[in-house]
Amino acid sequence: MNDIIVKNLFEYWTLVGSLNQSLRQTPYFKYNPIQNSDWPKRVFELENSAEALNAILELSPTDNFPARIATSGSHAIQHDERFLFNFGLQNMAMSLEDAQFPFEETPEIHQVVDTEEILAYAHIATVAFKYHFNADVFANALHQSDQVKAFVYAEEGEILGCGTLFVDSNKVAGLHTIGTLPAGRNKGIGRKITERLLTQAQNEGCSIAVLNASVMGEPIYAKLGFQTYGELQTFSVKE
Repeated sequence: MNDIIVKNLFEYWTLVGSLNQSLRQTPYFKYNPIQNSDWPKRVFELENSAEALNAILELSPTDNFPARIATSGSHAIQHDERFLFNFGLQNMAMSLEDAQFPFEETPEIHQVVDTEEILAYAHIATVAFKYHFNADVFANALHQSDQVKAFVYAEEGEILGCGTLFVDSNKVAGLHTIGTLPAGRNKGIGRKITERLLTQAQNEGCSIAVLNASVMGEPIYAKLGFQTYGELQTFSVKE
């Protein structure tokens, strides 16, 4: 299951990079050297070898080469003193087959349709995750792929929360960038957006939903039925 979760994320990054004409690939890994955006500026699908790590070190001085390297499971990078562990996210999944969601409809949540909402989405993601989430990069993926659907939560005309559903080539539903502004926290907005994404995923015929959660978010998703299967680890080159 951990491989299924990670595949969804990496396929999403691959799609976004391709649609923004920024995706690069070496014999050892893929990477997105996107300008003016921290998302999805990552090295990923990294081969578990010394050659792969050496290739990163050779490219790391290159302009716009990603500072972050994402891996999951046992990997040589974990024991290489030339790299620094930054943080981990919990790889979580739940079955949607025969699931009966007693979720109430939330009229405050709707699918993103216009530029203003994309800009609001990018602002929320930037604030919530503390990295620059470029609206144009996101818009290119949203407008060019029916695999990507974004939703926002609006209350009294103010957009306070966001979340994206990415359905990969294996019909696995990935829940991504679920976040809220400080003014919208402690109101259950993140949970409501998650429920909306799960309902959308089931309506689209997906049998599995996956996501990557922070340590703080893990128990919240566990209450909805998600289980933890591994960890997504992020590293950087030591200076």
